[in-house]
Amino acid sequence: MGNKLSTKNSLNFFKKNKKVLAITFVASAIVSACISLLLPNYYKSQVLLLPSAVNSISKAILNEGDKLDPYLFGTEKESEYILEMLGSWEIIGKTSEKFNLKEHYGIKASGNVGEELVNLQLQKNIKIKRSDFLGVKLIVWDKDPNYAANIANYMTEQLTDLRYKMKQAKSDSIKNCLERTKKELEQEYLKYNDSLGMIMQESNIYSPLTYSDRVMQEMSKQIAAGNTAGVQRLEAKMAHLVKYASEINRYNALVEDKQDLLETWDQHYHQAILDLEANIPSDFIVERATPAGKKDKPKRAIIVLISALLCTLIAAEVLILREKRNTHKTQDEQNLQA
Repeated sequence: MGNKLSTKNSLNFFKKNKKVLAITFVASAIVSACISLLLPNYYKSQVLLLPSAVNSISKAILNEGDKLDPYLFGTEKESEYILEMLGSWEIIGKTSEKFNLKEHYGIKASGNVGEELVNLQLQKNIKIKRSDFLGVKLIVWDKDPNYAANIANYMTEQLTDLRYKMKQAKSDSIKNCLERTKKELEQEYLKYNDSLGMIMQESNIYSPLTYSDRVMQEMSKQIAAGNTAGVQRLEAKMAHLVKYASEINRYNALVEDKQDLLETWDQHYHQAILDLEANIPSDFIVERATPAGKKDKPKRAIIVLISALLCTLIAAEVLILREKRNTHKTQDEQNLQA
């Protein structure tokens, strides 16, 4: 071909070596086709699900502020959560154990090493990705189409169970905290209410304001009538009121404050119980996995074509190098003769 690369030289080269290149292409295609036939067929099954944006009925419906749409599906945050959970070893490990994948994959190692190899192999055979509309696709490949479909559906079920357990753990914690705090508030309320009752009974004053109004009205009458003894008696009652009024008012405020807190806590407690018992579906399965009717990979035609082209290009490079070497050798011989 010489040292210059041109269209004419390239065409002359391929025309000169077309038989060799053609034989190389056909031979490599036949060899790669035979090798590709040794590769096992893999079948694909997939599940498409949409995560719920709201998992709390009290937050979606009972909230007096900005209410969220309880029928909203597909959010970026929830999709990211699902991607993490589906790829977690919690679900991967349960799936491996459920379908005895160690035997299915033919892994001989035992103990923790064997379990880790099984889990890694399962992770290689699955793909988890977000769809265009914030849904999540779980794709599973396996040599057995039934295994692929069953594994995909089982992992989806485990995802639902895991999300429910996470929700239940939080709800239980909130419920226990609210119950404990509510009991403490009830005890404080009863203590302050008992103290208030004792002071009222001891002083015989049940409403300082009413008591004060009655005494002042009566005192006005006695002053107008010039009844000095009556005025002195009423002044003693006012002194008695002053002695107990501050304590009565203080305990009244404490009782009212604890009563308001109890009402608020009771509302939150019932909301927590409602969320725990409602069991709102966390995800909606748009498409369940079914056994595939035909294999998904390997793509043997693509493998054969790429292999044949690569081998042919390698053969062409070898021929080019050989021709360059022969050209240089001829030029050296001519220089020696000259």
